[in-house]
Amino acid sequence: MARPLLLTLTIFLLASILIQLRLVHELDQSISHDAKYLFSSKEQATLQKSPACYPHSKVAIPKNSIVPPSDIQVLIGHAHPLISLSWSTSKPFTRIYFYHIRKAGGTMIRKYLNAVASHYNIDLRIQENKYAKEEVGSAPGTLYVTNLRDPVERSISLCHILFSHFKYEGRWDCKQLVKNHSFVPTKANAKRFEDWKETNGFVPSDCDDSFSFTNCAVNCYVQSFSGEGCSNDEWKSEYQLAKERLFRYNIIFVYEKFKDTNYIQAIENFFGVSGFNKASDYWCGAQAHKANKKIPLVVGFEHVMKLTKLNEIDIRLYKETTLCDNWAAGNYDFCSDILFVGHENRTVIG
Repeated sequence: MARPLLLTLTIFLLASILIQLRLVHELDQSISHDAKYLFSSKEQATLQKSPACYPHSKVAIPKNSIVPPSDIQVLIGHAHPLISLSWSTSKPFTRIYFYHIRKAGGTMIRKYLNAVASHYNIDLRIQENKYAKEEVGSAPGTLYVTNLRDPVERSISLCHILFSHFKYEGRWDCKQLVKNHSFVPTKANAKRFEDWKETNGFVPSDCDDSFSFTNCAVNCYVQSFSGEGCSNDEWKSEYQLAKERLFRYNIIFVYEKFKDTNYIQAIENFFGVSGFNKASDYWCGAQAHKANKKIPLVVGFEHVMKLTKLNEIDIRLYKETTLCDNWAAGNYDFCSDILFVGHENRTVIG
């Protein structure tokens, strides 16, 4: 009796998985189709090579040299003016700026870049959580770096079908888990996964407040790179601004490639320093793992699909940045002619 029951359950489980995979595929096709018509041909971002596909070692130089960097970085509302750039191959780098996208391998990357900065004795500036304040080209001689992960997978761990950003930062307050030793995580004081569906996590973003990755469930990339927490035209303007800024970076690390040994080697060749993708612990990780092991998170497939639909603009931005035609068969066309000039007093900020 047990064997027929087990066989029936196995067949049911496989059928359920196949149905879910089909739904994911159909939804992905729907998102691609819908997003295509959100932008007219005139509104499409200028076609150019993505720094995720083609990292480069050119130095960004503002064309208007009269405007000092301090003025360039002044915010107008929440969006700061784009700099008109030219690119030079004659000036070396004296600094690395890393805009750390959370839950996308950023902790490992910042440790690796710290090793790079130490190796060349150059400055390193790390910005995390808030929107990308520093414009490419506003600080002379800077290599601009950021990282991306599939916007839904950034929140969903496919290995465990669990919502990792929500699970490790949204379900319980990390400050309570780490610093308040009297705090006991329970099902009653845990926040609901189904409520994690807004641009600011559990609530809509306030246009007058700056963006924060700590609380973000929807269109996090568009918000962070545009500097805007809300939209008046279904995110079309913010999307264009975000892509324009994103494509000005020198290199964009792609999380989904971190297990590819050819990709790792290409990164290490790019910087001339080994040690990329070493295992790294992150703040609140141990406490959150313990709490979630004690009180497992139950994820509704319908809500995962809803989040996927809500993130259609972010998915579009991610795909346009990371679908690289030059990555076939693990061939990564990264340059390896970076030139760094060290500082006497190296600084690491962030």
